[in-house]
Amino acid sequence: MIIIRLGGSLAAWRCASVLAAALFLIGEHLVSAVSAADQISLDAEDGVEIRDIIGRQLEAFRSDQAEQAFSYASPGIRAKFGNPIRFMSMVKQHYPAVYRPREVEFLDLVNVKGTWVQEILFVDAGGDIYVAQYPMERQADGNWLIDGCMLTRQGDKSI
Repeated sequence: MIIIRLGGSLAAWRCASVLAAALFLIGEHLVSAVSAADQISLDAEDGVEIRDIIGRQLEAFRSDQAEQAFSYASPGIRAKFGNPIRFMSMVKQHYPAVYRPREVEFLDLVNVKGTWVQEILFVDAGGDIYVAQYPMERQADGNWLIDGCMLTRQGDKSI
């Protein structure tokens, strides 16, 4: 994948550099905020299951299977939206990069204050790049479900 940064004055580049440094420091703080006492064990199988659950939900979005996509959401998310149709409508309207991505790349799985968060890079149909954070919730039966999605548009474009 080639990333191109379009245009920008020297002042804009400086501002972007300062913002990038600040975001990096905030991210480092969030990741390092987990003390040894807060750490939750996660084995390789859990990481594979987390990626699999998210991948299955993305596939359900691609094939417009609202009930299937909704089944991978945590009880809190299900309660918030009430039914699969309302959930799918929200994803279509507010998360088009997730609903119909051109590209998807799984990034790091990090522990933020006791919650495992899967980071994913999305490229939408227009080439805009987004990074999503998927907090995951382990259920009483040991299975993982998706407990939200925070999507942040990046300044770059993919070609």
